[in-house]
Amino acid sequence: MFFLRSFNLLVLALLLIAILPILASPTPAHDLTNAERFRRGLPPNAPRRRFEASLADSARKARRSG
Repeated sequence: MFFLRSFNLLVLALLLIAILPILASPTPAHDLTNAERFRRGLPPNAPRRRFEASLADSARKARRSG
């Protein structure tokens, strides 16, 4: 009887050791939306594409053909 109780405790301990790292691992921060990041107290994500003033200036300074 003592053997079964200790065996059950051993199996339970091994399962907890196997499952805890999965439960404790945080979700990757780059997959979160800004709303999810704010809810967790994190800063917002950086813009994926930064504004380039040279692109806007070149469109404004375009010359007419002909």
